[in-house]
Amino acid sequence: MGTLKKISLSRKDLELFAANDIGFYGLDISRISSIFIAQVMQMQEHRVINTLQMLDEVKSLEGFKSVSSTQAASAFKKAPLKGLMKKHFTDARFVAKNLGAYLGYEYGGNKNLDEIVEQAFARNKSGYLDEDFINFLAYETTIGAFQKRALDNKMSGEWIVFQKYNGKNYYLTMAAHDEGDENIYGRVCDAYDLDFEFLRKAPLNINN
Repeated sequence: MGTLKKISLSRKDLELFAANDIGFYGLDISRISSIFIAQVMQMQEHRVINTLQMLDEVKSLEGFKSVSSTQAASAFKKAPLKGLMKKHFTDARFVAKNLGAYLGYEYGGNKNLDEIVEQAFARNKSGYLDEDFINFLAYETTIGAFQKRALDNKMSGEWIVFQKYNGKNYYLTMAAHDEGDENIYGRVCDAYDLDFEFLRKAPLNINN
């Protein structure tokens, strides 16, 4: 997410885009950085993610939507991002990542995968690896696993990075897990420079 091309637009241009984009409807644009809005604009242009789904997570944080399938917001614990908040958002392109996490593929499986296999053998009456056995495994390791992870509110993807100030959220940037904290922090500082200089020295949530 940090590798999208740089664009030169005024704050007024970006606010006009947001005002005419249904995803931003109802949100306080004054608390959303120019960096964040520009990222949404480019992600729409290049069809990187479903920005409506991502902005639904912002609306969830703002209390407009009570339902979120992703993990609860939490604070970064290590410098230079320590005390800033992050909220996961998900997208269809993160399906494989979520399935892998639920079933522990990276570590050769886990208890969730073991339970599915045990259930498949328990319900098998033929004593063979028949069509019912294969269909059950196929369903439970894809659609079933995805639904259970969503019901547990453990869906993950990438991050919405924001800062709390005087009881309100200020949305600074979107970020990818693997781009490095320094790169993310660079965009946070850009957001401070462009829009929210008062946040630079504001108290952070360092106790979580």
